[in-house]
Amino acid sequence: MKKILLGSMLCSSLLVGLVFAQGNLKISGQIRHRYEMSDKDFDGNTGADNFSYLRTRLNIGFSPVEGTQAFVQIQDSRKFGEEFNTLKDASADNMDFHQAYFSITKLFGLPLDVKVGRFEVNYGPQRFIGAVGWSNFGRSFDGAILNFTNNLLDIDFFNFKTVESALVGDKGDKIVRGIYSSLNLLKGQTSQVFLIQDDKMNTVGTYVKGGVAGLSYVFEFALQNGKINNSTNVAAMMYGLNAGYKLSGFALSLGLDYISGDDTTTTEYESFNTMYSTNHKYYGYMDYFLNLPVHTNNLGLKDLYVTAELDPIMGVKPIATYHIFRSDQKDANGNSDFGNELDITLKHRYNEKVTFVAGYSIFMPGALKATDGDRASWAYLMTIVNF
Repeated sequence: MKKILLGSMLCSSLLVGLVFAQGNLKISGQIRHRYEMSDKDFDGNTGADNFSYLRTRLNIGFSPVEGTQAFVQIQDSRKFGEEFNTLKDASADNMDFHQAYFSITKLFGLPLDVKVGRFEVNYGPQRFIGAVGWSNFGRSFDGAILNFTNNLLDIDFFNFKTVESALVGDKGDKIVRGIYSSLNLLKGQTSQVFLIQDDKMNTVGTYVKGGVAGLSYVFEFALQNGKINNSTNVAAMMYGLNAGYKLSGFALSLGLDYISGDDTTTTEYESFNTMYSTNHKYYGYMDYFLNLPVHTNNLGLKDLYVTAELDPIMGVKPIATYHIFRSDQKDANGNSDFGNELDITLKHRYNEKVTFVAGYSIFMPGALKATDGDRASWAYLMTIVNF
């Protein structure tokens, strides 16, 4: 591991030297600390666990010639105390190139841009493919994106390799490929359609976002088909609806997310898989439904929620969201209640480079989550420093 770290540092030094030679360099980065107090086990007899997470990112960007860009992001992610003796342990197990790619614009003089390497990907509202910025690690993909843009259309053709198997003949390899497009149909409205092929499973859908006279709306819809485990047919669905209204100093929104569950009386598999999504931002900040469909035991999810947001008060912006979680399919005992969750967030921009974010959440479990269980709680304080 030390050899890997040394090699990474050497490559970085050579890269920086090359960039300086080009005379076109941009260095930036971020240090983010988050303290969490977690009591999520629905057991009032146990105490809360306390954690401190630190994520450090160093960004190096440069353009050696016009139309060609390169970007490298070195990341170290750690939990305080995981190296028991920092005097002796310098393994840096969590240091990596989070991003390292080049991009070329107007390829061969055509309206085509290409990006190749390792990079973060955020498509649409990150329902299916997202970088999961909340995570102390974050997600990136290895692959390529070809983009075509004109006055009516902005479309990505992407191909990512998520598994490189040692088996002969590419057996065991896994590829994520597809198309994600934005259409300029109506002024003031975002319209997107997409097709994602994840191994042998296909997801096709649409996303529409717009607003008029203080009223905002969001609609998302997707279908899944194909096969899982090379044999079982998939027939799953999801949709999301949200409507909001902004008054002077106050905004209120109401939404419903539906994730289909598996009907065990059929031969098809109906549990919708959210794949590479940023689920933290949708299904409650306590992350009980981070991995769908695993975290619902294939029962699916119905999430009815309301969000209230105030303009900053003495520099602090308050946001509160209340979720009512129910399953799509009932369990063997006829239960469909996961529980309810309240998330409270306070944001304060200390200066142009420093932001504080604090939050508190409480989960009231239903029969599907914890029979006769106590309420669970979670709190955090996060400091973000950009440079």
